[in-house]
This record gives sequence, C-alpha cells and structure tokens, in this order.
Amino acid sequence: MSVLVPTLSQIVHTVTWRLIVSVGLCCLLIIIKKSEACAPTFSDEDETCLLGTPYGTFSPAPGSTVVEGDTVTLTCKPYARLGGTVATATCSSAGLLSPTLLCLPCPDTTWVYDSTTDRCFKAFAATTVPGVCTKDVPCAGLAAQYGAPTALGYTLNFQVLLDATQIGTDNSVGSTLFFYVGIGDPVTNFQYQLDDGTPVPLPSILPFFVPLNPSDGPGNTERQLLAGNFGSLGLADFNCVPGGTYGSICQIQLTP
Repeated sequence: MSVLVPTLSQIVHTVTWRLIVSVGLCCLLIIIKKSEACAPTFSDEDETCLLGTPYGTFSPAPGSTVVEGDTVTLTCKPYARLGGTVATATCSSAGLLSPTLLCLPCPDTTWVYDSTTDRCFKAFAATTVPGVCTKDVPCAGLAAQYGAPTALGYTLNFQVLLDATQIGTDNSVGSTLFFYVGIGDPVTNFQYQLDDGTPVPLPSILPFFVPLNPSDGPGNTERQLLAGNFGSLGLADFNCVPGGTYGSICQIQLTP
C-alpha cells in the first residue's frame, strides 16, 4: 500500500489558510463586539433628589434618593425652631426638592445659635440644691426635653455666651441675672479651658472680661467663669457657690 505524503508547500498552504480563517473570525468578533460597545444608548431615567437635613428627618430616610415627581415628608426634630412640624416636598425635573418649611436649629428666639459648634445656648435660672455647686444642674434635665445632648454652655466663640446672657438678662431669667458658663481654670490660675478640656488661649478671651478681671489671686480659688452685667456685660472670675445662687448658660448639641 502506498501512502501519500503531503509536500512541504501543501502543508504551508493549509496552515496559512487556517491561520487566515482564524484571524478573520477573530477580527470579525472584535468588530462585532466593538460595534456593540460603541452603539449609542438612550436613557429615559428620571432625575433623582438626595434627602437629608441636620435639623429634620425625611421620609424616606435621609441619605436615600427619590425620583422626579415623588413626594417626601420632612419632620422637624424636637430641638428645632418648629419641633414636630411636618412639611412635604416634591422632587423636580431639575433634581431639586421643592421649597420645604425650614427646620431652624434652635427651639425658639430665646436661644442663640453658634455655627462654629452647631450648638444652641440659653440662660436658665439657678436650681437650688443646698450645699452643692449647681452650675451643671439646670442643664442636666434638658436632654430628655429636647432630644439632644445638653451641658453647661462652652465654646471658643465667647460672644454667643454673652449674647445668651444678654437675652437672659432682658427676660429677667433668675433672681441674680448672673450665669455660669462652661469655662474655668481648674488647674492653674489664668490657664483657662473649656469643660471638654480644650485649652483657651488667654489673648483670645481677655477682651471678653469685665474691667478688673481676670482677678483671681495666686491661690486660684476662683476657678469658674461667670457671665453677667458687672457694670458692663462680660465674663468674671468666680467660685462656684453652693446652694444654687447663680443661673447657667446651657447648650444643646445639635449634631455630633
């Protein structure tokens, strides 16, 4: 039996033809895929609106999105100017909510807002507890009422503490019209700090003292600051008097 052996030229011709076919199919697939990838797409998706506000609660929840035409509700938080008030808004074709009732930060106009800390400050009358320094007592019970953390008022924006003091004085809050603030020098004379431990640079607070203050002696017996009208409105060195003689400037912390 004879066996036909292909010549070299036949082998080369066959391999070349198969290579051409393979490459051609590959190129065809690439062209098809490229055509699909570059095909124009048309979207009829609606615009969306992102929900969220620091002083109110949206429904759906803040951080979610709603599409054009959807209506949402906004409920002012308890500490807001109009706490509990409910407003509605609609997502527009521009991706914006229609105007809603603004949930202003502070409960009412007797509070002073500090944008540097996102806090509200207000003067409260003293709470009498015999034999106890009561600078923190008027502020302690406010958290449950307003649904936000509260404390004796402190901030490096000293003017808002004096503004809250002035409103308290104008509205005859308490019998003495002097109010503790959350600033003192508990360790070393004239080395002031906020109640959270933040150091207070002396040059920054000196302009807010009334004349003849700071006035503490070497023994550093007056470790708390009192705000009030001492002939002029300002801060003064004082000791914390037991019994609830003086009121307090309290704060609401609106957002963390």
